[in-house]
Amino acid sequence: MLTPANTEALTLTAGLIASLATTTWLDTAPTGATLCCLLLVPQQPRSLYETPTVIEQRMRAVAEALHLGPANAPPPDIGPRLRQITPTDVALHFDGTPYRKRIPAGRPWILLLGQGMPVALVLGLDPLSRSATPAEIDTYLDRATPRQRLLFGHTRTE
Repeated sequence: MLTPANTEALTLTAGLIASLATTTWLDTAPTGATLCCLLLVPQQPRSLYETPTVIEQRMRAVAEALHLGPANAPPPDIGPRLRQITPTDVALHFDGTPYRKRIPAGRPWILLLGQGMPVALVLGLDPLSRSATPAEIDTYLDRATPRQRLLFGHTRTE
């Protein structure tokens, strides 16, 4: 079985980027301001070779390509990485690859993004189904936060 020794050995392929599940929502910051949120997570393993270790290594490579930081530090500004491509879709770009992740988002989210609203980008290291309900997403975030299984950054439109 091939497993990379570290994230430097991983390249972001079109398949890896396409496999990421995404969800967007609007939240309220502690200051009371509205905040656009974007969650990226891996899918459940599809073969015996996709062990939790391999999945985590892939997600850490994604996090490195986005320059995300750990949950125990202020989220870094990762620069402009989002581009609106339709009235309800944005594309997220990663360093080191020409591929972008197409992300469907609701009109209010897109409108706020277009007005310069920053986006809190959250990357989970553990799998979550594409069909997860809002309650399941909340549970995922609540469980992953104290276990340091989330990485963060702030981004905006290009």
